[in-house]
Amino acid sequence: METIIKQQQNLNFRAVTIFDMNTIVKLYQKQKETLDSALTNHFGLPLYVAELDSKIVGYSYAIPTNADNYNLNTHIDINFSNDQIDESLKRESELLFKNEWQNGSNKNLSVSITHLVNWLNNSNS
Repeated sequence: METIIKQQQNLNFRAVTIFDMNTIVKLYQKQKETLDSALTNHFGLPLYVAELDSKIVGYSYAIPTNADNYNLNTHIDINFSNDQIDESLKRESELLFKNEWQNGSNKNLSVSITHLVNWLNNSNS
């Protein structure tokens, strides 16, 4: 019980920055078991990260489901996966997504994901 309480005290949620992308890509590839393949639009648009003791242990992302809707999903390192991290990431991401994508245009979301994936696949990170 003490370990769980200590982990919760050191757990932090924040918006994704460009500096997080290398770690996020590695988490995505680890979960998808595709360490060397190029990213596709299924990668989504990363929004929020969960950090435990300043180490990224998970992230949330948005992905369009059709022209009028989207899903918020998470990828969490299996060593740290729990419902609290998952739900907190989704809740924080929902607020950010609604504030930043107020027009509700998932076409713009799709285009943004395409540009991000192309940039990540062609960068030397």
